[in-house]
Amino acid sequence: MFPRAPRTRRLCAWLLDFAVVLAVATLLGWLTFNRISAQLTDMTALAGTTAWEVVTSDGDLVGASQDVGESVWRSAVDAVWQAFAALVAFTFGYYFASLALMSRTPGQALTNLRVQGREGADRPRRGRWAARAAVLTMVDVGWYSLACCLLVGGDIALSVLCWIVAVAVFALNALLALVGARRSLGDRLTGTAVASAWQVGATFARIGDRVRRRGPADGDLPAEPLSPA
Repeated sequence: MFPRAPRTRRLCAWLLDFAVVLAVATLLGWLTFNRISAQLTDMTALAGTTAWEVVTSDGDLVGASQDVGESVWRSAVDAVWQAFAALVAFTFGYYFASLALMSRTPGQALTNLRVQGREGADRPRRGRWAARAAVLTMVDVGWYSLACCLLVGGDIALSVLCWIVAVAVFALNALLALVGARRSLGDRLTGTAVASAWQVGATFARIGDRVRRRGPADGDLPAEPLSPA
């Protein structure tokens, strides 16, 4: 069984992994913005309208017919939904692939952590990795993505509710991961635990103890001093 993961290293591991997710989210946002802008460029009746105005217009675009406005708005909303769906899919794939292949995420690998069974048992099966990846995805981006999709779709009340749930789940997960037993929602719901893979200080201490306990090998005689010529 590996030692429990230190708080600082676990926090650094999450920051490294989330930086990757955030970079992909930024790329998807840029691609979606340009995708909607390209649709507006082809609509002479909507010249001068920005992508954000289309997304938040609820289909009522000034200077364009109702049919054209609803069509463009629906296309813009679909593009936003597809971007968030791609973000959720990437996040799940990122976590699942790294856990299934390495028993840890890239961030955990860089901070010398690994994921194991609750009591240091055998390596968890793929089903447990998939469940853990799903929990991590929902905590990091899942609830926020759902809230944003509801917002651009016009469901303000449900969007606000999802935002409240997203913040509450995120805060609860952080609290559980850093305080007390240091077991996050992903740990508790999937029967896993994040542990330190290798403690440098303890390893060198054990090596030093072995060297000190080791005596001369059997049959070896100490070298006689050289007599002066």
